Amino acid sequence: MPAAPLQRRTQGATRYVLLILLALFACAGGVIVWLLRGAGSNEHVVQELAPVADAGQIHRADMPVTTADLLLHARDAMAQQRLLAPAGNNAIEWYLKVLKQQPDNQVAQDALREIFPFAATAAEQTIGQGNAAEAQREIDLLSKADPTNYTLTILRAKLQAQLQVAEDQQRREQQQAQATAQKQQAHTASVTTPFPSVAVTPAPPSAISQPASPVKRTEPEPAAPVAARPAPAAEAVAATAPVLKRRIEPYYPSDARRTRRQGWVDVRFVVEADGSVSRASVIDADPKNVFDRAALSAVERWQFTPGTRNGAPASAELRQRIEFRL
Repeated sequence: MPAAPLQRRTQGATRYVLLILLALFACAGGVIVWLLRGAGSNEHVVQELAPVADAGQIHRADMPVTTADLLLHARDAMAQQRLLAPAGNNAIEWYLKVLKQQPDNQVAQDALREIFPFAATAAEQTIGQGNAAEAQREIDLLSKADPTNYTLTILRAKLQAQLQVAEDQQRREQQQAQATAQKQQAHTASVTTPFPSVAVTPAPPSAISQPASPVKRTEPEPAAPVAARPAPAAEAVAATAPVLKRRIEPYYPSDARRTRRQGWVDVRFVVEADGSVSRASVIDADPKNVFDRAALSAVERWQFTPGTRNGAPASAELRQRIEFRL
């Protein structure tokens, strides 16, 4: 074969090979550039999401509270042994909110059933600490979780017994204070009692005759009349009104609280000479027969500094309106 055609063929094959290599290099460069851009964009996304991941879940006041959020709060409260307190941030209230959104939520129902005995023990400890108002709140909360549980009857009886013991102690102290005050008044009256006044009568004229004399006789001036003390029966009656010394706030009936009902009760009662309340009765109420029992129960446990009549303790009738507001 002549040398010239062979050389042309060799040059043509070389050009094809070079073109193929250039095409391969171009494709490889494009792939590398595409990979680098993809890696950069992913890194940018990761950098943007990293602060969000570090910040954790964001809660806003205007965000709707879901059932999952309520259950999360309830589990946190249980982990921290906040079964009944503080008010508004305890396990039972969170689970009750779950049931308000989903009445058939099995998780909340099971949890309330399991923690009820432990919560009842916590309420009993509150009663033992003498915090009657907090104990009443916790008992009301337990009654929402399980209204028919017999433990509630036991807790209410213990609370009532403790209140009765406190009232009896306060009544004894008040009676002792009244006895001491009466002794002090009697002692003060005995010291300050004035001596009885004695009427001075003028001396009878002398029976010895006086000789006539130009000197003018001076008649003795009549003695000034002695003011007579008024008889005790004519004295004005001095009276003071009873003063409230210890007020027991009425409990809010569970049914009324659940239905958001409000109202008032006018109560008439007698404050006895020892400061206790008796013969309490309802004069008027709005609405009828809703808050009557709670109002009477509270008023009957009030304690007064009794009113007085002429310095001695005396009974008095009072009227009071009891408001029930949410």
